[in-house]
Amino acid sequence: MKEQLINGILHLISEKLPDEELTEIRLQLYYQLADYQISKRCTDVIVSPEKTYMDYLIMYLAALRMAGRSEKTLAHYRLQIGLMLHSIQKPVQEITTDDLFTYLAIYKNRRNVGNRYLDGKRVIFNGFFNWLQKKKHIIYNPAAGLDRIKYEKRIKQPLSDEEREVLRCACEKERDLAIIETLYSTGMRVGELVRLNRLDINFSSMDCVVFGKGAKERTVYLNGSCCHHLKTYLLSRTDNNPALFVSGKVPHQRLTEHGIWQLLKRLGQRAGVADVHPHRYRHTTLTNAINRGMPVQEAQIIAGHEDINTTMIYCAVSTDNVRASHRKYLSA
Repeated sequence: MKEQLINGILHLISEKLPDEELTEIRLQLYYQLADYQISKRCTDVIVSPEKTYMDYLIMYLAALRMAGRSEKTLAHYRLQIGLMLHSIQKPVQEITTDDLFTYLAIYKNRRNVGNRYLDGKRVIFNGFFNWLQKKKHIIYNPAAGLDRIKYEKRIKQPLSDEEREVLRCACEKERDLAIIETLYSTGMRVGELVRLNRLDINFSSMDCVVFGKGAKERTVYLNGSCCHHLKTYLLSRTDNNPALFVSGKVPHQRLTEHGIWQLLKRLGQRAGVADVHPHRYRHTTLTNAINRGMPVQEAQIIAGHEDINTTMIYCAVSTDNVRASHRKYLSA
C-alpha cells in the first residue's frame, strides 16, 4: 500500500517536474514514511531460513572470489551489503523492494551522499539478490524493483597536452617522471602499476604483462619516452628490491597505491594542475587514443575491459573531431 500511495503521488506531479526532482521526492517520501505501517506486512516465511543473512553474504562473496573479483571489490561489497542487511534485520527471503528503497532513503538523509553513490549501492544490492534468486535461495529479486536513481552525469576531463608537459617539468625525481610516463603510455590501473617488478619490463619489445582485475593478464605497451625514463630510473637504483617502483628512502620498499596517489597529488600541487591522480592518467590515455584514431575495440584491449561500454565511459570524444566528422560526412 505504501508503494502504491507514493507511486500515485508521483504520477500526479510527474508531468510538472524533471526526473531528478521526482527521484529526490521519492527518496524523501520513503524516508518520512519509514516508521509508518500503512499496510499489514506479510510475515509468513516463504522458505525456512536455516541460514542467517550473514551466511548468505559469505556464500555470495565466496562465489565472487571464485569468479576472480579482487579483494578490494569484495571488501567493498561486504561493507555495503552487510550494512544493508544489518539495518533491515530480516531474513533474506522476507526482504522487499520497499525495505531496500526505505534503507536507501534513510542512508541518503543520514549520510548526505549523492545520487551517483546511492545508485552504486543499488547496483550492488541487485547483484547480491540476483545471485540468491539464481541459486534458488529466494523466490524473487527485490532489488529488481528499484528504478535506477537519476544523477547528474559530468564529463570527466582528461589532462591536456599542456598539463601533462607542466607535470613532467614539475618532477624532481627521475622515478616520478618514469611513473607518470608509464601511467600515460600503458593506461594501466594504479593497482597494476604497484605490482610490477623490474623483470616484468621487456625493453626490446617495449611492453610488459600486467595482472588486472579478476587476475587476468594482458600486455600493455611502452612508448619511447616511457622506455627512456624507465631505463634512466632503473640505472640510478642502488637497492636490490625487485619492485619496479620503490620509495626513495632506505630500505626502499615497494610503493603502495596510496603512495602513488599522494605522490601525484603533491606533483599536481607543485605544477599548479588540479585533480591529478592515477585514474586521470588512465582516462587521458584512453581518450587520446580514441580521439587520435585508435579503434575503440583496441582501446578496450589496452584498458583490460570486458565490456566495450565501460571503455566508452572513460572517453570524452573531442568536439573538434565531431565537427570535422560532421563536415566530412554531412556537408552536402
